[in-house]
Amino acid sequence: MINESSPPSLVLLDEIGAAIERATAHTYTTSERHDAARAWLESDFDDVEEIAAWLAARCYEAASARILDDAGLTPEQAGFRTTAGDADYEDTIAFKFTNGDLSLTEARRIVTNEFWNEY
Repeated sequence: MINESSPPSLVLLDEIGAAIERATAHTYTTSERHDAARAWLESDFDDVEEIAAWLAARCYEAASARILDDAGLTPEQAGFRTTAGDADYEDTIAFKFTNGDLSLTEARRIVTNEFWNEY
């Protein structure tokens, strides 16, 4: 976790920003990249590999990743594909949750169901 009394290093902002850029296939200005990176840091994510894992699960908003993480979901679990939810499309739990098409309760149910049916 980042020390709140000191600003994050430019190296860390660049590393997180690069992970975001790779995951989204979008080119950002340095300022946009750093702003996006700060959102992850403000949501208490400061490990580039963990952020990359959330992005790989198609969780592009740090606040949503924080909610899912606090609920006990891992990036791998949030990456499960589903058709559940309020909208008629298949995507990851994280993506559908972030878009408001899947509740946290439903996300937990899917992960629990996946666990019990896998073992």
